[in-house]
Amino acid sequence: MADLEFRRDLYQQTARDYDRFRLAYPQALTEDLARRCGADGSGRLLDLACGTGQLTFALHHRFAQVWAVDQEPDMIAVVRDKAGAAGIGNIRGQVSSAEDLAAPAEWFDLIAIGSAFHRLPRDTVAARIAAWLRPGGFLALVWADGPTAGHAPWQEALSAATRRWQARAGTGDRVPPGYDQDRAARPDQAILGHSGFEFAGREQVRVNHEWTPDSLIGYLYATSVLSRAALGDLATEFDADIRRVLHACDAAGRYRQSLSFAYELFRAGGPAR
Repeated sequence: MADLEFRRDLYQQTARDYDRFRLAYPQALTEDLARRCGADGSGRLLDLACGTGQLTFALHHRFAQVWAVDQEPDMIAVVRDKAGAAGIGNIRGQVSSAEDLAAPAEWFDLIAIGSAFHRLPRDTVAARIAAWLRPGGFLALVWADGPTAGHAPWQEALSAATRRWQARAGTGDRVPPGYDQDRAARPDQAILGHSGFEFAGREQVRVNHEWTPDSLIGYLYATSVLSRAALGDLATEFDADIRRVLHACDAAGRYRQSLSFAYELFRAGGPAR
């Protein structure tokens, strides 16, 4: 089956919202990942489809070189600004899609993808990752719950509101036809296995978090289907409507959630070195 293709403009104009409102991966999770991969400060990391560098900045101190790669120039501009402001010299920000990236063979010790593998051309990218990793190197698929992952009254109301706004804004074309069927028929682990990867473990960390109306709306603006660019002239009305929905659930504006952060780890073929 051919790779499904997502639009390449999904995250245009989201970088500032993405960096401000996407939650950081817990240190316990990223340090566990680094330990399992044997990251001791001497290897190379590729943060692929990196966004504004949530994994880049969490892991950079465990590697000698870090490539932070995203196809959205605004995302990479934020990565470079943050690295420069912090005086971090081992981060290389690069604008490229995952499938078009030019990287040396057997170059990286760890390739990490945060909440993005599902919207990449998975077969193509899995094969390219297998070539970029040194023998015995690792691929980590890392992800986090979003605010609607749960059944609290406010989450149910927010889910209904976001579905209504996606329909009104006409953002259905941002998910390719057949996406759900493809994911069910060809799970990530099967695709990676076809490219020679072996499953090497999973870790999950739960964190209690309290959202506010501002942070929830900011998070929605940082998604591919309800970004400011996707909403266009509807953004102001969207903001007001979401606030009304949330206020009806809790007038105090406090929305508590137990969030799951996790990764699945895969080892590339060949002996470790």
